[in-house]
Amino acid sequence: MSISLNGFKIELSAQTFKAYVQELPNNQEIKSIREALGSEWFSYWREGKVYGIPNVTTVQTPFGQPEELVCNEHLQLLANRISDLLPSIFKAYKPLKYKPFIFLAQKEEKELVSAITNKIKGLPEIISSFKIFPKYILEPKIFAIHNDEAGLGLFLRLKTSWQIQASLTLLQSEGVDLQNLYVVRRSRVQGQRRLVGRIDRLVNDVVHLSESFDQIDSINEAEVLLEGSKASFSRCLKTILGGRYANFESARTEQESKLLIGPAVDTTLDEMRAFLVSKSPLNIASGLEGMIGSRIEVINTQEYQSVISASSIEYCFDAARTKRHHYPWVGIDKYGPFSRENFSKKTPEIIVFFPDTAQGAVEKFIWALHHGISIKEIDEYGYVEKETSRYTGGFAKIFGLVNPKFTLQPIPWFHNTNKPPATVYKDAIEQVLAHREVMPDAAIVVLFDTHERLPDKMNPYLNSKALLLMAGVPVQNILLSKISQPHKELQYTLQNLTVALYAKMNGTPWTVDHDQTISDELVIGVGTCELSGSRFTKRQRFVGITTVFRADGNYLLGNLSKECTYDEYPEELRNSTLSILQEIKNQNNWRPGDTIRLVFHAARALKNVDIAEIIAQCVAQVGEHQNIEFAFLTISHDHPFTVLDKSQRGIVKNSIRKGIYAPERGTIVQLGRYTRLLSTSSPRLMKRPTTPLPTPLLIHLHPQSTYYDLTYLSEQVLKFTSLSWKSLFPAPDPVTIYYSDLIAGLLARLSNVRGWSPQMLNIKLRASKWFL
Repeated sequence: MSISLNGFKIELSAQTFKAYVQELPNNQEIKSIREALGSEWFSYWREGKVYGIPNVTTVQTPFGQPEELVCNEHLQLLANRISDLLPSIFKAYKPLKYKPFIFLAQKEEKELVSAITNKIKGLPEIISSFKIFPKYILEPKIFAIHNDEAGLGLFLRLKTSWQIQASLTLLQSEGVDLQNLYVVRRSRVQGQRRLVGRIDRLVNDVVHLSESFDQIDSINEAEVLLEGSKASFSRCLKTILGGRYANFESARTEQESKLLIGPAVDTTLDEMRAFLVSKSPLNIASGLEGMIGSRIEVINTQEYQSVISASSIEYCFDAARTKRHHYPWVGIDKYGPFSRENFSKKTPEIIVFFPDTAQGAVEKFIWALHHGISIKEIDEYGYVEKETSRYTGGFAKIFGLVNPKFTLQPIPWFHNTNKPPATVYKDAIEQVLAHREVMPDAAIVVLFDTHERLPDKMNPYLNSKALLLMAGVPVQNILLSKISQPHKELQYTLQNLTVALYAKMNGTPWTVDHDQTISDELVIGVGTCELSGSRFTKRQRFVGITTVFRADGNYLLGNLSKECTYDEYPEELRNSTLSILQEIKNQNNWRPGDTIRLVFHAARALKNVDIAEIIAQCVAQVGEHQNIEFAFLTISHDHPFTVLDKSQRGIVKNSIRKGIYAPERGTIVQLGRYTRLLSTSSPRLMKRPTTPLPTPLLIHLHPQSTYYDLTYLSEQVLKFTSLSWKSLFPAPDPVTIYYSDLIAGLLARLSNVRGWSPQMLNIKLRASKWFL
């Protein structure tokens, strides 16, 4: 390995510097102090004090008392000071944001759409008003590759900024449906938001809004542009380009890869470093300068390992952990699922709802699902050489079931095409459920592809799912285009579908290897869902989401808290956590003196809510008679760091190399005493050569934890990325985070369905993976 980060060392010219310090216990007053000091001073508040550094040689407004500060004791202050200096280095660039410092490429040859129009001839003229610019994000950060050697680095991220400069009238004249897209201001004064509102309609140069900030009902078209989101691009360009859209997207992906794949990122880092060196030194404070140094490399020494490779993950298919395999489907096909012996629904009934106009295709699909499919490899003489199907056994044989029953229930679509699809599906399903004494164990809902994209309120899948979940029936949807695939593609669809379906019926397809050295170990995901679904209304309705797993990945339960306001959430989190921990304590029979390890995963911090503190109090209360080892981790892809492995040459597929400089899955890099970077992807997992360099997971251990082995905890996070039963491939996040995101996404969408209630999710479906 030859590991480096996406940043440059900042070398300080002295060990101390002069700053001016004033006591300020209440940080709410810092705004008025900054207004009084104006541009003469840089100011920074921390732990009851304001630190000031003059921006000019002679100040007119005095501030604080001079103090000589030690650099290594005030690295966060220095990082903020350097961030404040960045605009003066990039004077030629208009900042999109100051912290972190964000700006766009200015050279026209770096704009992506113009490169596409040069490559694909004859595109409509309006395409030139769509722009994709490289976006640069610079952020000073503290890093400590070795425990006691903290330093400052300037880190660079590369993204893209999408813009639509065409007028709304022109877009509408091209046939684009503008309803429900968002508009932003062309220019704004200080204090104004850029985002204005959501389009209802455009009439006579006036944009009428269905939602907006500040209760604006309408705005003049000349004042706004369509928001340059990927959703806006997709809708506009699909309409304008029609059948040529796929070619455009392919070209866009290729152009974007020239910016975001490993070698491109590496080249940009070298170019940025050369530019920054030419602007050095940075005048940080009186007597203190900062020089841009070398790229940050992560090198192991004989005394200390800063980067390690986790062991490859083995999937387990029995409680004794004797049946193992490195690939989940091969293991299931060979041994059966982990819960094969004790699965309580050996003869499940699965009801299949489908449009009556697709009955033939559905019957063929269900036969293949039930009995398996055959794909013969034929030699040049027409003789069968071997069976190549990856789904030969069928659902019953592979998953150890006995005579599973598939009940086909057509939706009367042929005579009701004039009605809303959601109404047709809902009425038919209600009628079926009303005449049943015993509910099925699961349902499959088949949809037309066009129906899947309907708004939530009118979406037949969401309306069907809401109705069936409230009846205690987990649901698996599938599109008509998927069930009609050739066998070569269908085999993989069936693999993913059957794993998810088995898990939804409370089955456990696989777990991971885990050595149990203590009485009990649980891994608990803590998440939230905001239910309004609006970008404009104040977020008021929250639901807490908790998922509980054994350390081997066995899913124990999921819990949804009561709906609450943001202010009520801390108390609701406390109550639900206490309830869950007490339930697990009783269920797992914790005894006095037992050593119990509780590992909590959360995706993000909430403003003014110390989740770790609340969790720690709950753990102490429930485990007062046990020896509790407690760790609280925040785990996120949203951070400024990237890892490159310069020794990684990638792999060749179809004569094209992919994954150059992408670290292997399981690479763990120390970033600080409490922080690690974990690579969850790899060249082999990257889908195509144009896939951008993967972003690692940032794992941060809360200092209040009582279990500190970050290597063990990072390896556990890696194992939990392999426990998603939505697909046979590892998830980008551990399932503690990933499942919470899936639940949150579905809850937010289901809340738009009339009559929906999540009550059954905490009762009959508590152990079901209904959200897969």
